[in-house]
Amino acid sequence: MKKIIDFFLSLKLTVVLLALSMVLVFAGTLAQVDKGIWTVMDQYFRCFIAIIELSIFFPRTWNVPNLQIPFPGGFLIGTLLTINLVAVHAASFKIQTNGMRRIVGVAMLLAGILVTCGVMFGWGTAPVAATDSDAFWRVFLRLGRGTLAAVVFYIACVLLYRKRAGMVLLHAGILFLLIGEFITALFAVEATMTIKEGETVNFIDHSQRLELAFTEKSNPDHDTVTVIPQRKLKNGATIKARDLPFDIKINRYMVNSSQPRPLQGIPEALKENYPQYEGYGGRLYMAEMPEVSGATGARNAPAVDVEFFDRASGESLGRYVLSLWMYPNFVNRSWDMPTNLKVGGKDYATYFRFHREYLTSPSGSPYSIKLLDFVHEKYEGTQMPKDFASQIHLINQGDDVDRELRIWMNNPLRYARQTFYQSGFLPDDGGTVLQVVRNDTWMIPYLSCMIVFVGMAAQFVQSFSRYLRRDA
Repeated sequence: MKKIIDFFLSLKLTVVLLALSMVLVFAGTLAQVDKGIWTVMDQYFRCFIAIIELSIFFPRTWNVPNLQIPFPGGFLIGTLLTINLVAVHAASFKIQTNGMRRIVGVAMLLAGILVTCGVMFGWGTAPVAATDSDAFWRVFLRLGRGTLAAVVFYIACVLLYRKRAGMVLLHAGILFLLIGEFITALFAVEATMTIKEGETVNFIDHSQRLELAFTEKSNPDHDTVTVIPQRKLKNGATIKARDLPFDIKINRYMVNSSQPRPLQGIPEALKENYPQYEGYGGRLYMAEMPEVSGATGARNAPAVDVEFFDRASGESLGRYVLSLWMYPNFVNRSWDMPTNLKVGGKDYATYFRFHREYLTSPSGSPYSIKLLDFVHEKYEGTQMPKDFASQIHLINQGDDVDRELRIWMNNPLRYARQTFYQSGFLPDDGGTVLQVVRNDTWMIPYLSCMIVFVGMAAQFVQSFSRYLRRDA
């Protein structure tokens, strides 16, 4: 056991971990030449074991063997760095007080934790936070709240660690930042909301998760939706959904597909191996494409090649290609191409789409957002936005919320633990695209920075005072 503790205390481990992290960042950057940024994040950084392909370190024209090398992933390196930091802290910084001073110090430490939790979870803030105030003062206020927590922690450290209080606080701030990033990677959610002027929307699209959705429209009162999650869409799989009268065979899952083009204009050489699809795939060419590099800023449009079989007779209902290009919110409502099926007297509209999450507040009450007006003004003679804003109507009858609000650049709406940012717009400025982020640890960087700042400032003042006294 002592050898294990000594290992985590050693400077060599810290140097090795920092070197491994630099290699991982270098490899992840090179991998974005061939892969999307989110694919790289999952395969290199948000995992414990990364698989690095040897070929990424060489020009793509070289015939380098596609050797896959296991390597410590971002989560593993971060975990070991955290353990190393805690071990060094525990061995180097001992509590130097007893009696009442220690009791008061522990009480102040608990108070600091309570203040930190309050800052993180927004105690005392409005449940619907949208403000016309300047962004500078909002950031200044957040840093001020972080400073309050840092000062309480510093008082606790002075009581417990005396002259080493600044160093203890500095280490604690770095540790807090590492833990916060780990939680963010696991639980933070990014999505979008696309709304036309006059439209009311009650869901968001998770841009990193996909699903196959079947909407049965025979009921005039409400639609019945059956969803097949992305993890089940594996090559060769046959899916039997209880609420559907047909089975789904996945011929192929494609990480990217070409933008739809009229089949008549496609060269014969490309059409030779193109499957005989029904629906839009029989008129438009949508073929599998290599994954687009994350460095280019281009988007990947995954697709599935599927065949439907009537469950009662076993007969084929046709082979279809379902691409993300056909989902209207992916193309900013430029077009809408559902695949329509009629089985057993029921009509189904089918999309391969982003995973859809319906909006609910922490109380469980559903809510919706209506776009009243979208403004996209530019400075005369330029393409630079002058006013880029959405006037919205937030409605939550269960929580008695009925408010008109304005969202514009750097002035988001915060509601129900989600933040709605002004992100984009629809063609001809006919609507808006809002970036929706849920990150319960979004205040941790502010808190960590101020904890580190207070710790560094205290250590500097203390060291400088000792220097002046020694010089005198």
